Amino acid sequence: MVVELAKRVLETLEENEFEAYFVGGCVRDWLLNRPVHDIDICTNAHPGDVMRLFPDHVPTGLKHGTVSVKIEKQLFEVTTYRTEGKYEDYRRPVDVQFVAQLRLDLERRDFTINAMAMDRNGNLQDPFGGRADLKACLIRAVGTASERFQEDALRLLRGVRFAAQLGFSIEEETLSAMKDTAPLLSYIAVERVREELNKTISSSGVQLGCQLLTKTRLLAFSPGLDRMFDQSGEQVRRLTRLPTLVQKWSLLMYAAGFTHKEAKEVCGYLRMSNRETDMIVSFVRLLCLLGVEWDRPQEVDWGPLLLAEGWETCQALEELLQTCWSNERDTQSEQVLETVYEQMPVKKVKELAVSGLDLQIALQKKPGEWIMQVLNVLLVQTALHGLPNTPEALIEAAKKEVANHEH
Repeated sequence: MVVELAKRVLETLEENEFEAYFVGGCVRDWLLNRPVHDIDICTNAHPGDVMRLFPDHVPTGLKHGTVSVKIEKQLFEVTTYRTEGKYEDYRRPVDVQFVAQLRLDLERRDFTINAMAMDRNGNLQDPFGGRADLKACLIRAVGTASERFQEDALRLLRGVRFAAQLGFSIEEETLSAMKDTAPLLSYIAVERVREELNKTISSSGVQLGCQLLTKTRLLAFSPGLDRMFDQSGEQVRRLTRLPTLVQKWSLLMYAAGFTHKEAKEVCGYLRMSNRETDMIVSFVRLLCLLGVEWDRPQEVDWGPLLLAEGWETCQALEELLQTCWSNERDTQSEQVLETVYEQMPVKKVKELAVSGLDLQIALQKKPGEWIMQVLNVLLVQTALHGLPNTPEALIEAAKKEVANHEH
């Protein structure tokens, strides 16, 4: 459906005597019989022509020649053939020049498999041998590899990511240039680095991706990241079993032998959100606390963990444990966790039959930190050790707890 809508864009441009092609990743994925997501279109029509022919549009990047055309609520990026001027920050060109030839546009692209264009009838324009490299399962830079990486250093991580996603090798000259130009990644915004790493560790070929990161020393500009991928070793193959990025990062850090403090430093460096950071640090701390060993299932006392961490965290932790034990799966672990949770008569402080104010009045004490400390003790005793959840029983237990501390 989406492809048919995109063909209408090409058709309109051609009817008005312009060239128009599908270009880049969508062509690569179509040739590989992979799902096609983002559809990019290139043309010799200038942005003004595109806006005139498609009144329903968004001028997303006019100085770079890009107009987003809307067809039945679907947006397609249409970009004028262009060459790029000098790159000053190893990421973006200072300026672009619109050109009339498709080949000039394709030769500025990163890898041969992304430098192909296809018309709406399926005819391929492939001046740099991208289709042959697809068949050979090779990642090869367009033209001189070192020049491509000096133009945009993020291409270094993109090369690793494509290799991991597609299960491809990196062509020798391209790989050599990656090693030589690796220091340029220190100029790239860490958010962009994080996004590429997220895609790499989420790929089916994550082990290949991590091996390439280590082999090329692309992350040497960040000792923490470099050490993490270097020391996590063969355990990275387990990442494909985990559903979330937070779990993947947690396992990666634990596999590298990181403490929760080191995990926090790496999360901070990568500018992860506070929520992601807190979760990753918690998982690494808990894995270290449990002393989890690879493929050696152990009994876990879920009760205290459920009260301290909550159901969602424990559920995600259980998935992490199963991944750590994946060659010797503990089929009972998930059931044990559910049973312990369901059998707890109370699960949170607010479910207790007394409040902090009730304790203040009954014990005739001023408010302070003691209230939360006592409530947490009552929660553990009620949830796990049979203390009845009644005001009388809880206040009696609270009096004993306070008396013990005062003596």
